[in-house]
Amino acid sequence: MEEYSELEKGEKSYDYYDYEKPGYVDANVINYYEDLEDWEDDDWIFQVQYDKGDWGHGLELPILRYAEYMENGRFRNTKSVFGDLFEPLLKEWFNSVYPVETPIKTVTKEQD
Repeated sequence: MEEYSELEKGEKSYDYYDYEKPGYVDANVINYYEDLEDWEDDDWIFQVQYDKGDWGHGLELPILRYAEYMENGRFRNTKSVFGDLFEPLLKEWFNSVYPVETPIKTVTKEQD
């Protein structure tokens, strides 16, 4: 996980119409990127949500999401090694490496 120890962070506010709901989505998060140029493409590696929004209903805040696109994300190999321990270990690692307002309570992959 060393390669993810010095990510750039940036605040991001999502406000868009979701045709699947239908309705508007509103969420404020902090995204962690390899570099801030990825901010424009919204290519984040980790995302932290501190406040209730339209994402994460039923999950305890704050939420740490990790990028995983259709089960082929950056952490596929790491998850295969650690299995069910991956998310608890990721939470412990993230809380120790990044200064967070409140320790992470929930870890989930990108789509929750």
